[in-house]
Amino acid sequence: MKAASLSISKVEFIHIRVESNSDFDGEHSSEFHQLDFPFDGVLFKRRMSLQYDKAKSEDPRTFIFGLSIMLEEDEDDPDSKPLPYNVDIKAVVYMKYMSDQHAGMERFRAIRATGYSILYGAIREMVSNLTARGPNGMWSLPSADFNSTASEEAVVDEARRQEHLAKQGIPSDKKIVKRPRKKPVA
Repeated sequence: MKAASLSISKVEFIHIRVESNSDFDGEHSSEFHQLDFPFDGVLFKRRMSLQYDKAKSEDPRTFIFGLSIMLEEDEDDPDSKPLPYNVDIKAVVYMKYMSDQHAGMERFRAIRATGYSILYGAIREMVSNLTARGPNGMWSLPSADFNSTASEEAVVDEARRQEHLAKQGIPSDKKIVKRPRKKPVA
């Protein structure tokens, strides 16, 4: 087994709001009282944040990634149906990058892809757990792929990091610091 290059120290839920909607009159599967809910006409509002110590911008290693998911009915969609539950959840994950495998934009992409995966999974689990005892039945959010989003956002992250370094007067050949590899102990 190879050691992971990214360490997850903690996942926190900043706020959780899952309310049943009394206007919902949907269908349930015959198994487990789980909702059969097509997510057509549902707006997934996503907000995210990525923080790291700007004083260590040459080689950022610790990150806080936040993800907020809010679900709403699409009022512009005439086929939109009432949601079984109103959902508004924000979570954060604390991560430490521990290798030299990725630098610059690729490191930001790895941080974001991992952050999205961990937090969206935790949010999906929280919604399922809370709604399993709800009056409208258990609701599982759909799976999601954030890889292209993580790649697009990583380009912006790296541009901002480079801009910050330039303002600090750090030459471009010093902008990515490689740590020396530790020699194995015999």
